[in-house]
Formats: sequence, C-alpha cells, structure tokens
Amino acid sequence: MLSFKSLCNKAPSTPFNPLKLSKQIREECVWPPKSDGIWGEDQQSFSYCLVLVSRIHGITTSNTFKFVFQSKGLPTLVEKIDDFYDSNKKILRIDLSDVGFEFKAREIVANVIGRHLLGLARDRKFSDKPIVVFLDEAHNFIGKSIGNEDSIAKLDSFELIAKEGRKFGLNICLATQRPRDITEGVLSQLGTLIVHRLTNDRDREIIERACGEIDKAASDFLPSLQPGEAVLIGNDFPIPLTINIHQPSIIPNSAGADFQNKWI
Repeated sequence: MLSFKSLCNKAPSTPFNPLKLSKQIREECVWPPKSDGIWGEDQQSFSYCLVLVSRIHGITTSNTFKFVFQSKGLPTLVEKIDDFYDSNKKILRIDLSDVGFEFKAREIVANVIGRHLLGLARDRKFSDKPIVVFLDEAHNFIGKSIGNEDSIAKLDSFELIAKEGRKFGLNICLATQRPRDITEGVLSQLGTLIVHRLTNDRDREIIERACGEIDKAASDFLPSLQPGEAVLIGNDFPIPLTINIHQPSIIPNSAGADFQNKWI
C-alpha cells in the first residue's frame, strides 16, 4: 500500500526544481544492480534520453524563459498577485508583451497565472472580495494546448474560470478580435457581450449561436457599426442595445501604418 506522502509527491502540482531535471534523468540511467552496492551508468539508456535532455537544457537556458529559470532575487509573479489581493489596490496589470513566442511561452505563462487564480478561487479565497480577470487578445490563450499527438496538455485554465469561476468569486472578461477562435462552450458562459464591428461571417455566426438574444436582423447590422459603436447583448437586456463608447483620455497606439504619407 502506498503512503499518503508518496501519493502527494506524484501530484502534478508538487514543487520541484526544473534546473535539476537533466541531472536527474542522467542519474536514472544506470545498470540494474547485480549485488548490493554494485551498479554503473548505462550509456545506452542515456543515449535514448539525449534528445529529451537537450530540449530541457534548451528551454531552461533560453532567453524566452530567462525570467522564469534565472530570476534570482526578484519577487515571483505569484507573490505579486497575492500581495495585490491582500492590499487595498484596485487594479493589477500584468503585461506579457516582453514574453517571447518561442516554446509557446506566452500561452504557458498566462495559463500558469490562470491556474493559480483558479486554485485560490477553489480554496474560497475570493468569497469575501470577488475579483474580475480581464484577458486581452483572448483568442491567443483559449483553446490552446502543448505537446504532440501522443502527449497533449491542454492550457485550459481560463476556460475553467469561465465555466466554474463565477461560483467562487472569480469572474472573467474576454476581449478578442476573433470570436470564431473562442470555443462556443466558453462564449456561452458569458452573461454579457459587447460586440463591435464584425465583418467575418463565421464571427457573426458564432455570436448568434452563443447568445439566443440576437436575431438575424441585429446580426446583419454588425458589419455596419462605426468606430466607437457597439451592440450590447445579455440576459439583462430584453433586446440588443446599440451604444456609443467615448474615446479614452489617453488614445491607444492602435492605428495602422500611414502608407500614403510615409511612402510618397
């Protein structure tokens, strides 16, 4: 019978030092002992693991994950999140723009953040002070996975937050320019949609299926919306409402390139 301690050590969330993983794999490649105290390194077994060891070394030493594996002396992101929640501050902004795309680093880091928040929510940490998570460019983080056909790991923390976070005081707001890349199961969990101009047929179809409150006439109106206009759809509104959104006091740098003035 396995002890409770041995079962806990096999849990996916058990802490370990990934920088020691390559060395651990090498030390696992030994000949079976023929007698007590007599054993040796099995070079053939280790040769089968060389590709894996090289990949681990490449990830742990890459510039993409430098902030994860080589951040001595800096506070962890988990500590920052926990300190924010325990303080009286209202907003915590986490910017992933400097995180590279290599090894799907952005998706993994975002999923880790979501997983940590979901763990806190399941422990009833947000019952007295609920929070809202805003996920920008949500199509880059929802419905993603890592691995290959033989071993796929879903990056589904924000999907789980959308489906079950509400009852734990953890709510989510998704912002995306590609609704068709958000799973219908997630969209159907959203109570209110603010829909800006949509010209793609698949985007409009996914919005129609996600919320029963919008009819064909309202859906056909979406491509004609002007900048700053949006349609408000939700369970609390008897009909879709057209709204005008004021420009922000600090204008974002979201304009396209001015080819006419730059090229001529």
